[in-house]
Amino acid sequence: MTYQDLVYKLLTVCLTVLSACTLACLVRVIRGPSVADRLVGVNMTGTEVIALIGIVAARSGEYGFSDVALVYAMFSFLAGSVLTRFLAGGSKASGSGYGFSAALC
Repeated sequence: MTYQDLVYKLLTVCLTVLSACTLACLVRVIRGPSVADRLVGVNMTGTEVIALIGIVAARSGEYGFSDVALVYAMFSFLAGSVLTRFLAGGSKASGSGYGFSAALC
């Protein structure tokens, strides 16, 4: 067994474990008893998808997927921020005192 075969098998195991964790987070998003559980599940799912994209990039040798992971990370952060603000009931005109309100206008 060569070094590259070992790395390929290790990355396959990592993909399998992260896929199982992603499914568990999606279950938490669907069945979460509270809104906070659902938000944490959405954020964790986004983070795990970014890790999955990175592992697929390393496994396939196509490092262009790294750019996809970065763009996905930016959208995931923005979606999490907007979803949090929406569920908190804030709006542009409310003047609710969030420090990041100007960034989300």
